[in-house]
Amino acid sequence: MSVRAFSFAFVALLAAAASSFAAAPALDAPQTRPAPAAPAAPAAPAAPQAPVQARPGWVDNDAPRTDQTVDVTKGTRLVLSSQAGEVTVKAWDRDAVHVQASHSTRERIDVQTADGALRIRTRSSRGPGGPVDYTLTVPRWMPLSLSGTYLAANIEGTTADVNVETVGGDLVLKGGSGAVSLRSIEGEITVENASGKVNASTVNDSITLSGVAGDVIAETVNGDVSVTAAKATSLEVSTVNGDVRFEAPVVDRGTFRVSTHQGDIRVSLGAQASATVFVRTFRGDFSSDFPITLPKDDRDSNKRFNFTLGSGSARVELQSFQGDIHVAKSGLRGRERRERRGARLDVPSLPAIAAEVQAEVSAELAAEYGAEWAAELTRLGGLALRQAGDALQRVPVPPPAPPAPVAPPAPRAPKPPRR
Repeated sequence: MSVRAFSFAFVALLAAAASSFAAAPALDAPQTRPAPAAPAAPAAPAAPQAPVQARPGWVDNDAPRTDQTVDVTKGTRLVLSSQAGEVTVKAWDRDAVHVQASHSTRERIDVQTADGALRIRTRSSRGPGGPVDYTLTVPRWMPLSLSGTYLAANIEGTTADVNVETVGGDLVLKGGSGAVSLRSIEGEITVENASGKVNASTVNDSITLSGVAGDVIAETVNGDVSVTAAKATSLEVSTVNGDVRFEAPVVDRGTFRVSTHQGDIRVSLGAQASATVFVRTFRGDFSSDFPITLPKDDRDSNKRFNFTLGSGSARVELQSFQGDIHVAKSGLRGRERRERRGARLDVPSLPAIAAEVQAEVSAELAAEYGAEWAAELTRLGGLALRQAGDALQRVPVPPPAPPAPVAPPAPRAPKPPRR
């Protein structure tokens, strides 16, 4: 490189350095901080979402994929078997069965008549069958037999035998005559105006019977049982963990048994009842609207006793292990409302509790050490309690600690002077 070219390059480097130095802020000049940004305005709250209206129906608007009518002759029995779904049965005056079913494309409904029965089955082209919802219209005289695993049934208007068995599903029957049997495990059972031999059984739900007549049996394990407006000639109601309500007149020479393990029993027999009533309760109380005087000669006699109303022609047995029993003259609804309005918690006072405890302790001491030693030990115990109470009253209570002083805020650092 020649001397002249080197001189030009050196002069250009010095010029670039000078321009960079002029653009940089002075070291001793006060630094100017940028103004803080204004806080952002709070976002407006989002408008609440309007509720979404749900529409009734399932896939394809529940349009039935199966719709057919089959003529039947009197004496034909309907037998339906389905894995899951709902069955609605209505009655008409025609000797024909109208079958409507909503299901998926892989299910097929098989309807056949053989051996005096119209059999309706759900068949699946692959795998287990899915839920199928049936709507059946049958003759009033036609006996019914329905079964399934997860089957719910609603039957109305029939005047013949009814038999329904399911594992998980609610069962509702309005009507029915002859042999009426409803069985479920995880389902509520409701029966209205059925007559004949009525049998309702479930495990983990309640049973409600209204207007039933004939021989009635209602059994559950974990649920309440209610029987109202019944015209039963015999009745047997049992539950393990639930209350029982029976409100109906008893007929002459009828037998009515009501039992529960852990629940209350409320029975309304009517003001003109004619029955012999047997009562047994272990850890419950008994009350009655009828003037009943309980025996007092035996300490356990108020747990097992009987009394006669009128001529005593009917037999009524009421048994509860750990619940109260009440026998009423009139309806139970008014009494239940009065009890709810007047319900209050009766808690004994502390002096009463202390007196009861002292009496029990004195009795135990007398039985163990004799009357004289018992009196002396009771006196010493009372003296010790009084001394302990006086000592507790003499214990000084330290005053509450004063609140800690609040430290003053630290002073701000002075700003540097402007030049």
